[in-house]
Amino acid sequence: MTHPNRAEHLAELVAACAPLTPRTVVDPDPGSFRSALRTAKAAWAAVSTGATHHLVLQDDVVPVPDFARQVRDAIEARPRDAIALYSNWNSPQNSYLVRRAAACGSAWAPLSPVEWTPTLGLALPADEARKLAAYLAPIPDEVADDDQMVVLYCQEAGLPVFATVPHLVDHRGAPSLSEHPGSFHATVVDRRPVPAEHWRSTPEALVEALRGRAALDRPDEFGVELRHSRCSLRFIRPGTPEPIGHVFGWYWRDWCAAAGVDAARVEAALNAHLHDTAPTAVAVEVWAACYLLGRDSGGITAAAGVVPGDDGVRRVRAAVRSWLASGIAEADRPVDGLDGLTELGVAAVRQGMADAPSPSDVASRTGGQCAGSDR
Repeated sequence: MTHPNRAEHLAELVAACAPLTPRTVVDPDPGSFRSALRTAKAAWAAVSTGATHHLVLQDDVVPVPDFARQVRDAIEARPRDAIALYSNWNSPQNSYLVRRAAACGSAWAPLSPVEWTPTLGLALPADEARKLAAYLAPIPDEVADDDQMVVLYCQEAGLPVFATVPHLVDHRGAPSLSEHPGSFHATVVDRRPVPAEHWRSTPEALVEALRGRAALDRPDEFGVELRHSRCSLRFIRPGTPEPIGHVFGWYWRDWCAAAGVDAARVEAALNAHLHDTAPTAVAVEVWAACYLLGRDSGGITAAAGVVPGDDGVRRVRAAVRSWLASGIAEADRPVDGLDGLTELGVAAVRQGMADAPSPSDVASRTGGQCAGSDR
């Protein structure tokens, strides 16, 4: 799906899809107000006769090398689900769900049932694509944002949405035609193609554990954010009218006990890692975010009886680096780049996973409830 203002990138995108032969769906009223929904209606209705699946790409994506083969492999692994090839690196809920899946060593990240579905690259079974097109058709174009309507369809249809880990497209970085503020890139990108078996390598117990947590229906559910060089916790509070995209977070040092973690333990782990060298303020925030991510992930893998393999370290590093690139304020960036902080973050994820309590430890403290936490 494309707009005439983006015509200069179209040939490159089509070529990157080879040997797939994409069809171009142009905004039917490009001179009118901006509306991704207007074009999405036509794109989702353009399902080929006899197709098993329908993939819609927006015109500002950059596919990874060997894109067509990897898309086919991913779809064959989860043929009945919605498959998102992208999530934005600082989305309120989904970016954390993807980073947590990467830390767990999962090829799949079940996405939030309430946050807007990432539609830069989305594949659906053909029948679901036709149903989605029919669902979108009566919605006024003035609604504009297709992703907010797609998540409503998936909710009502009971269609789970899984993001690929790693993602198979990135954002070009061009300004949004819909005038959304901020910068846009993928949460986890690895430009080295992954083999077909990668998409079938995740134990179903781990996928189901991640899916259960991604349902966001527990009153103690949280995500970890790194924004403006500050680590915060975002408590989901299901069933409340709280806006999905609010920017209010709870500072980690004050509130991590509500997530079952002792703040002093987080800082002690950092000091031990640095051998008592005084960390910078930014290093403390990066360590806290990544440690909390690792500890949360470690509880999930332990409950699922899974030990993440070494082959996922590359994706964990990509997840951490995109977190820093999106979350460290420009004034706080080291003059020599983000490599050092990235490695600190990767070490923090590992330490957090190592410090996660076992399911039996949790059960003994909680009477068998709240598995994966210290409450």
